[in-house]
Amino acid sequence: MNHTPPLMKRRHFLQAATAAALAAGVKSPLLAQTPATPKPATPAAQNPSFPKPTLHVYPDYSRLRGFNIIPSWAARIEDAWWFYDGARMREEVALAKQVHANCIRLWIEYTAWIRDPEKVTADFMDAVAAIAENGMKVMPCLFNRWHDAQFDYGGTYVENMKPGWKQPLEYVKAIVTPLAKDDRILIWDLCNEPAAHDLNSDANKNEFAWLSQIAGTVRGSGAQQPITIGTMNGLVGRTGNVETFAPLVDVLCAHPYAHSRDELEKLITAYRALSQAQGKPLLANETIPGSLNDATRGEVTRFYTEMLSTAGFGWMGWALREGKAISTRRDRYDGNGINKEGFHPFFTKEGKLRGSLEFLTEKPKLRAPWEKA
Repeated sequence: MNHTPPLMKRRHFLQAATAAALAAGVKSPLLAQTPATPKPATPAAQNPSFPKPTLHVYPDYSRLRGFNIIPSWAARIEDAWWFYDGARMREEVALAKQVHANCIRLWIEYTAWIRDPEKVTADFMDAVAAIAENGMKVMPCLFNRWHDAQFDYGGTYVENMKPGWKQPLEYVKAIVTPLAKDDRILIWDLCNEPAAHDLNSDANKNEFAWLSQIAGTVRGSGAQQPITIGTMNGLVGRTGNVETFAPLVDVLCAHPYAHSRDELEKLITAYRALSQAQGKPLLANETIPGSLNDATRGEVTRFYTEMLSTAGFGWMGWALREGKAISTRRDRYDGNGINKEGFHPFFTKEGKLRGSLEFLTEKPKLRAPWEKA
C-alpha cells in the first residue's frame, strides 16, 4: 500500500483555501477580489431564450440521498463505457438501494462516446434503465474537468476548449434528446468541476463560453429537467466556482469536503447566503471526505449526511464501490480525505458496506418528492 500522500491537486488546494479564509474571516486571494480590484461582471450566457424546466423542479434538495457511481471495472471514465457490462452495472447500482439511495450521479464523457457513438449511447441508456429498475433517479454528468496529476481519471482538458469546438455538441444531443422528457432523469449536470473561479483569463473565458454552448444545447434538445454544473465552492461577494457558473444553471451545486463539523457549518452558511443571493436552490452532488480508516469514514459520513440534509442541500457521496479508479482503491487514494488519505468507497470490492456505516441502512423518515410511495 502506498502511504505517501499524493500531490495536492487543484480541488484540494482551493477547498483548503476556502476553509482557511472562512475560519480567519479574510478573503483568500484565490477566492476573492481584493477591495481595490473590482470584480469583473460575469457575462450573460450566450444562449437563446428557452422555457424554464417543468420536470423535477423543487424548492430544495434536502432529501437528495445518493452516490456517484464509478464502475469498479474502470480506471478511467472511458473504461466505464468502452468495457460496459450491463449485468455488473445492475449489481453495483443495487448496492445503493441497501442504504436507501434515491439518486445516482452517472458520469459519461465525449472522449468515451467518440469511440463508438451508437454503442456508447445504447449502453448509457441501459445504465439509466438499470438505475431506474432499482427505484432511483439519474443525474447524468456529461463532462469531467477534474484531473489528477498522478492517476488521471480522464475527460476534457483546457486545451480542447477553444472557440469553434463544435464536435461535442452532437454527443450532447445524442445523450439528451431521447431523455429530454424522461421522468427518470432528475437533473442534468453539465460538467464535473470546471476550473474557472473567475473570468480573468482567456482559458477561463473559453471554459465559460464552452459550457454556455453545452447549456444551450441541452436546453435546445428539449430538456424539461433542471440544469446544474458540478462546481466546487463559492462565497457571496467573492470570486468562486459556484458563482462564476451560476448564470448557466437552474440549480446551484457545491462539493464540500471540509474535515470537521465547524468547517462544514461555515461552508453551509456560505452556501445558504449564495443560494439566497442567486435566487436558486443548491445541492451537493459530490461530497464527504474519504479515509483509509473505516471508523473515521463512518464518523465523518454521519455528520455530513445529517448537516447537509438539514441545510436543504441533500448529499451524494463519492464514490459507491471500491474499484480501479483513483480514490476508489486503497493504494491509489487521493489527497481529498482525512489526513490526505482520500479512500472514498462506501462498499468494498466484495460488495460489503464498510464498517461504521451501518447507520445508513436505517430507513429515512421522509421520502424525496420524486420517490414513489
